[in-house]
Amino acid sequence: MPSSAPAANPGYPRLQILFHWLSVLLMAALALAGGLRHLLAGHAVADMRSVMIVHIGCGMALLFLTLLRAATRLAGPALPPLAGSSRAQRACAHAAHLAIYGLILASCLLGWIIVNAKGLAIPMPLLGFDFPRLVAADPALVAATVGLHEWLGWIFYGLLAVHIAAAVWHHVALKDDTLRRMSWRRPTPAAAPAAADCHRCSPDTLAQNEELTSADRLAS
Repeated sequence: MPSSAPAANPGYPRLQILFHWLSVLLMAALALAGGLRHLLAGHAVADMRSVMIVHIGCGMALLFLTLLRAATRLAGPALPPLAGSSRAQRACAHAAHLAIYGLILASCLLGWIIVNAKGLAIPMPLLGFDFPRLVAADPALVAATVGLHEWLGWIFYGLLAVHIAAAVWHHVALKDDTLRRMSWRRPTPAAAPAAADCHRCSPDTLAQNEELTSADRLAS
């Protein structure tokens, strides 16, 4: 009688995992530099300049990493939904991911515009060129967009906090593979059915399981 062990719930590709955690580091550096900017507002210009170089550099790195991450995500195969997840849960997760991608792109592009509107270029010292200027120097544009950039940042980090809380809830309360799918350690395969369990291995039961798997796949 043929039998096989159930496969583990697959995790994200290694490249996607690397991009994800690099993004986390860049976002942490952005938040830290943004907070220090306000603390150093009354200090020497050199201190403020150093902090802003870090903030702008991390923002540009995050912008292009997000574009690359989105491209590889779209080009790769979609992961099957987790067992037991509802349509509503999957819809909320997809909406949250799209919102996070959108806020990253909008906020970073807006920061790029603000730097250019101040009459400054964004250099790329390692490659020996400057990023192209999106707009000409315009103090009025700076005044109109700085507040929006800060508000987008607050909204983004608020959504990110919800995203982190949801991942922890899935891991601790639901004990599913949501968080493990984005870790280097792959989810553990489920135990194989006992060879002596004739009901589990019967053709009727295997057919029912295959039917449920197909339904779950269509629902995703």
